[in-house]
Amino acid sequence: MEMRIVVPDRGSASGLALRLASVFGGDRVTLTQDRHEVDLDIERGSDRTILRVLDAVDRWLEGAAVASAELWLGDHSYTLGKRAPIATGL
Repeated sequence: MEMRIVVPDRGSASGLALRLASVFGGDRVTLTQDRHEVDLDIERGSDRTILRVLDAVDRWLEGAAVASAELWLGDHSYTLGKRAPIATGL
């Protein structure tokens, strides 16, 4: 099964591909630059792997210059956005 992660530009796709390759191994990650997309092979029915992908993308977003990434799993699309800081000391 493949998860596709779409980001706004080529540089972001390259950075995300490097991050995912460091977590899952380069043989499971494919960078599709003409579509600003990173494809990741995951085992079908592997909820734990999907959670690891979400965590890796979430951590990557913290330092990336983009606000969100669009994740595709099969025909379903999900948008993962950068976390907004919570105001304290009200």
